[in-house]
Amino acid sequence: MKKFVFTLQRLKEFREQTLDTEKGTLAELRAELRELESELQQILEDIARLNRELMELYKKGTTANDIAVHKRYINNKQQELHMKRHQILMQNRKIEQQLQAVIDATKEVSKLEKLEEHQLEDYKAAEQKENEQFIEEFVSNSDWRKAHAE
Repeated sequence: MKKFVFTLQRLKEFREQTLDTEKGTLAELRAELRELESELQQILEDIARLNRELMELYKKGTTANDIAVHKRYINNKQQELHMKRHQILMQNRKIEQQLQAVIDATKEVSKLEKLEEHQLEDYKAAEQKENEQFIEEFVSNSDWRKAHAE
């Protein structure tokens, strides 16, 4: 009997390659999210530092212009914070979509693997039947030879 060959092997390999690509994209998106979160943390630390500096300016007594400049800088950082949070929200949405793409690709690969298992079982059953038939013919022929040899 010839060697087992899964009839949809090329499609399975293509789906596996697609799954790997989708997983790679997901990993990249998650790395970008970690970077955005790191930037967010840095902005929060900057705002906290700037607020402490502003309090020091109040304590020391400074010009209204210096305080106004410092407050504008804090406001700019708060706007940057708002934008960064929005970017993180959008990145999380991208990750959710990509995660769904990975799940879908995984399901496709899984379906093909199950189909391959089923075809392999059918192949093994046919191979077993062929072996049994061969043994049966061999026994039959040896009985026939014994009967005619006598």
